[in-house]
Amino acid sequence: GRPQIISNINACQVVVDCIKTTLGPRGMDKLIHSGNDVTITNDGATVLRLLDVAHPAAAVLVDVAKSQDDEVGDGTTSVAILAGELLSEAKHFINDGISAQVIIKYFRAACERAIKHVDSIAIDISNKSPEEKRSLLVKCAETSLNSKLLSGNKNFFAQMVVDAVMLLDGDLDHEMIGIKKVTGGSSTDSTLVRGVAFKKTFTYAGAEQQPKKFSNPKILLLNLELELKAEKENAEILIKDPKQYQSIIDAEWTILHDKLKKIADMGTNIV
Repeated sequence: GRPQIISNINACQVVVDCIKTTLGPRGMDKLIHSGNDVTITNDGATVLRLLDVAHPAAAVLVDVAKSQDDEVGDGTTSVAILAGELLSEAKHFINDGISAQVIIKYFRAACERAIKHVDSIAIDISNKSPEEKRSLLVKCAETSLNSKLLSGNKNFFAQMVVDAVMLLDGDLDHEMIGIKKVTGGSSTDSTLVRGVAFKKTFTYAGAEQQPKKFSNPKILLLNLELELKAEKENAEILIKDPKQYQSIIDAEWTILHDKLKKIADMGTNIV
């Protein structure tokens, strides 16, 4: 009934009030303490996720923000605040006795008009020159960085983001653009690698003498492991002379050495 609808709207407004102050270039960061973790963020999706909302109606609002984050990757705070404001306006009509179905009907009509207006003011960049297109994309990226911690260096990172996106062709997913974190230095020490970068996960003797990067390398892809492994469970080797065991070990090393020699002879840089 009406009291339950009002209760649901009030619950959503409480959630919106928590993230409203994070919106815009003057938005404030939130410090959230959850268990042993402390998070500082002004990202709406992150704040809503860490709030651990239990109220069913408010949880729907959180799901809306998550969907926005999954589909677009930005605008999570805006979509939650917009939904909250629509509910706030609907609350007055609910109190006046207007049916929720009627309100929904005209919300949908308003949505159609809003979409038409957005389409009418949209700028088509398909016919722009590469320089003009890049300039517009940089401006869009700068706008999204205005409310972030990186706003002071927004042009630096906007240029980097646009360069990264334009390196990909239509067949490659933007999810293939990865971010590797390196401790130390400043944010402006960040650099765009026009290739593939791997974090070093292990070290070995002489690793410092190895090259740190390759240009146009020869890459070998294998579906086998280049290492000696322990015998499989329940594997048996029948020998009559203990000396034969050493010959088996030598044979394994010979096979491995032959594989490595073939790889080296091909001039492979990366395996």
